[in-house]
Amino acid sequence: MTTANAITPKRIYAPKGCNSPVMTHITESERSDLERISELEVRSLSATARMLMLRGIAQYDDDTLNAQ
Repeated sequence: MTTANAITPKRIYAPKGCNSPVMTHITESERSDLERISELEVRSLSATARMLMLRGIAQYDDDTLNAQ
């Protein structure tokens, strides 16, 4: 039974365990790149930024381990 005053639950877009937000500042050109990628990936800006950060961390770890 649905009532007119029922509150619809908010969709959760982040994976479980994502409970530590990080704010960052980016340039306008970086934001336009992020928007372009998010449209290609059909993701939100925050999900795209998270994906890129995770890929960057993996790349950094690979590069660092290979340099040692």
